[in-house]
Amino acid sequence: MDGKFRIALNSNRLTNLSLFDEYLINEESVKAILLNLTVYDFCEKVQNKHANFNHEWLYVFGKEIDLIKRFEEKSEMVPLYIKFVSTHLMTPFNK
Repeated sequence: MDGKFRIALNSNRLTNLSLFDEYLINEESVKAILLNLTVYDFCEKVQNKHANFNHEWLYVFGKEIDLIKRFEEKSEMVPLYIKFVSTHLMTPFNK
């Protein structure tokens, strides 16, 4: 997975930014979370609805992760919404 993923941290992804602000999580933690996704975490495959990106498919996963709150000693279960983007062109076989 080295270099094969990125986390959108722009102003359109404020929940991603707040995850890093509120919890002790780093790139290695993120990699571990992604590598531990299972078929049971899969929610849906949807076509991107944004006009400039309608050639993309979004694979959506949901997972609850135990994370430690920043500046506190306690942890809590945090629901994560994870999207993977695929830019494979649509064909009749993968719709």
